[in-house]
Amino acid sequence: MTLIEVIMAVMILSGVLIGLSNFTRRFQSLTNDHDALAVASELATARVEAVELHRTYATLVATFNGTTETSATTSANPSMSGYPGYTRTTAVTAVDSSYAAKYVTVTVTVTHAATETTVTKSLVISAF
Repeated sequence: MTLIEVIMAVMILSGVLIGLSNFTRRFQSLTNDHDALAVASELATARVEAVELHRTYATLVATFNGTTETSATTSANPSMSGYPGYTRTTAVTAVDSSYAAKYVTVTVTVTHAATETTVTKSLVISAF
């Protein structure tokens, strides 16, 4: 092998390794985003289920509307301890229309600051 062939082989190998490192970095970033999305989805689902289990329809709006919880919130229902960086916000709106029964719309939004991940889940509960 001549010196030129060795230099060309090293250049080709360097290009392949640089491409592989970029792929690995992107793959790691996407994996972290997916993990944050899965946790945010679970936190939103847990909150929607907690609201759904609340048995006093008349106090749904007063109990849950406008609540914001983080891992530092000791009264979070359900608890968010162990999930730093996540913020869960619950909005509850009562709808009383003249042509339909009363119902409440529950919207839970969970965000993660580091990955800018946002998950929103909604639920409609009719008067009972």
